[in-house]
Amino acid sequence: MQADGMTDEDRIFLIQLEELRLNQLRSHTLGDAREIVARAEALGPKRELEHAERDRQAAMRLEGSARRKKEEEEFRRLEELRRQEEERRRQEEEKRRREEERRRKEEEKRRQEEARQEQARLRAQPQEEAERRAREQAEQRLREEAQRQERQRQEELRRNQAQADIVAFFQLYDAKWQELKLSKNLTSVMLCEMPWPIFQQGCTSPDDISRRSMEEFIFHPLRPRMELKSRKDRLKVEILRFHPDKFNSNIVHKLRECDREKAIEIAGELARMLTHMMAEEIQNETGL
Repeated sequence: MQADGMTDEDRIFLIQLEELRLNQLRSHTLGDAREIVARAEALGPKRELEHAERDRQAAMRLEGSARRKKEEEEFRRLEELRRQEEERRRQEEEKRRREEERRRKEEEKRRQEEARQEQARLRAQPQEEAERRAREQAEQRLREEAQRQERQRQEELRRNQAQADIVAFFQLYDAKWQELKLSKNLTSVMLCEMPWPIFQQGCTSPDDISRRSMEEFIFHPLRPRMELKSRKDRLKVEILRFHPDKFNSNIVHKLRECDREKAIEIAGELARMLTHMMAEEIQNETGL
């Protein structure tokens, strides 16, 4: 028996009770830990997915934030470029406006100076101005007269050239007939080369010849060696050339064979028209 009333056995019993309590406590604590570990192991894949999703969303937020930041920076850069461009255009426009204003003022100043000088000159030298204007008017009249004379000269040259061309055409016409009459070697004259009594060249059909065109040719005042011949005499010259008897016997065989029939047709029509014209001339002379 101890002084506190507890025996050694009581103390041993108390110690064993404390150890039992501690063992139970440890057992409960270990069980709780195991349960926590088990629950953690059960939730592990799900939490990994959640963590992965959170990581992915965080990465997306970071990426989106970086993209927005980049877009904002690009927008600010473009805005700055646009502002710089507008500023450059504004400065250029301002520079152009100032330059135009400067030129306008200079032009206005020049005009005012010219007007002032002109007024001063008119006031100081009215007689000289009148003489100058008179001199200019006289020079203008001389220029106009010279131009008129030059136009007349050119017109005269054109008339002379036209007359020379007409005379040359008649000379060629007579030369062709002279060759047709005298040459004995001609056998291949083309129809378009034949001298017909019209100014049109290349006649190939009776339809190409009209009475008006014949009269213009036969009675033309510039026809050489015909100036003193009467209208009947001129018609007689052509009738003798195209009369069927003479033309068919003396001229036709000098054409190409393929053109002879058409030449006879044209000459026959010419002879009929010339004979009718001669009859009218005789009727006009006799007054019948």
